[in-house]
Amino acid sequence: MDKLLCMRVFVEAAKSGSFVGAADALSMSAPAVTRCIAHLESQLNTRLFHRTTRQIKLSEVGEHYLSHASRILTDIEQSEAAVSGLDLAPQGELNITAPILFGERYITPIISQFLKDYPNISINGHFHDDVVNLIDNNIDVAIRIGKPKDSSLYGVTVGYVRRVTCAAPAYLESSGPIKKPEDLKQHSILFPTRFNEPVVWTYHKGGIAIPIKLTPRFQSNQNRAAINAAKDGVGIVRLMSYQVADALKSGELVSLLEDVEDNKLPIQVVSVEGRKNLTKIKTFIDYVKAGLANNEYLNPK
Repeated sequence: MDKLLCMRVFVEAAKSGSFVGAADALSMSAPAVTRCIAHLESQLNTRLFHRTTRQIKLSEVGEHYLSHASRILTDIEQSEAAVSGLDLAPQGELNITAPILFGERYITPIISQFLKDYPNISINGHFHDDVVNLIDNNIDVAIRIGKPKDSSLYGVTVGYVRRVTCAAPAYLESSGPIKKPEDLKQHSILFPTRFNEPVVWTYHKGGIAIPIKLTPRFQSNQNRAAINAAKDGVGIVRLMSYQVADALKSGELVSLLEDVEDNKLPIQVVSVEGRKNLTKIKTFIDYVKAGLANNEYLNPK
């Protein structure tokens, strides 16, 4: 049987709550609807609906399958529209991932505007600092620092960041001078970490890497905690420029060792190569590009 037809039947049956309702909506006979559902259940080797004499109810697997089936059908519709030259408004579901602080600070406002402009869109935001596999995790768009290494991914550069070593003025007044990376070994170090990383900060001078192995006084799996400790004058922290931009601007933190910091790193909006032309993905990427353009914190000198 036609699997796409059966998926449409399944989605309509779930929406209407009955096989008869699906048959009426799709101008099919009730037996044909029943055969489609039975075919899917046979192919998947599981029950999609719990049936009684009066009603049907999605099983737990059925609820999961409904999300994927609805998404697939919407993507097919938008792909066909793109090929035929039709300009459909974005619709359906988007799964988006971004680093925690970057997502909170810069991506959430863009998502809010996108949802206001396109009422037929829903978005799932996955904000964490781990790099996830887009295909395995059903992610449409990822915001990442650095260029994608996977050739199956399509990336658009929307800005740049750099690493910044910084500390509070009060800490610097009470501690010795920091003129070169080696001086850090004599200071209180604050280290954002997943607790399985070596405590090494690498600087560069004249094209030569300068790795500095450090013993931190405070380690935290959250960047915000390390930033707050630095602002409290506990020690020195090294993070991305966007993460400490407000504190640097307000004077709560002061930048150090700028002449030996890394080169700028690109901020990339990444999608799976084969999905980049879907209307909802293209439009969201355009929103991100526009939303981050000319941001002083995301284009450091």
